[in-house]
Amino acid sequence: MSAAVVAMTQVQALVLLFVVLPFVVAGGVIAFINWRSSSAPPPVRTSTILATGEAGDAVVLGIRSFGGLFDTRPMIRLDLRVTTAGAGPFDLQVTQSLPRPFARALKVGDRVEVRVLPDHTAGAIVPSTTDEG
Repeated sequence: MSAAVVAMTQVQALVLLFVVLPFVVAGGVIAFINWRSSSAPPPVRTSTILATGEAGDAVVLGIRSFGGLFDTRPMIRLDLRVTTAGAGPFDLQVTQSLPRPFARALKVGDRVEVRVLPDHTAGAIVPSTTDEG
């Protein structure tokens, strides 16, 4: 039993490769991106939290850096125990881009200044300018 072979000219193959195939791939990519994007509202920006958030203090419980060797502002994930004026302590995980000297100086157990949303679902660290020298 022999397999069927589809014969086409070089021009037909080039048209298929450079005209038809890109449209098929583009349709697949657009469908994938549409499927992956959610209809949820965008997250609150760090700059908004820093400008309008409720002030508080936090103790660093855990640190994980996502920055590369040459990043001047690496992404840092911090597990924090936050205390604000209007509420008792609560745990919060913050992922934020911080200046390298500030991020490098952070240690578990350090106290940092934070701003949090009123519902305590998100927060941001206020980087100290004294540690950046």
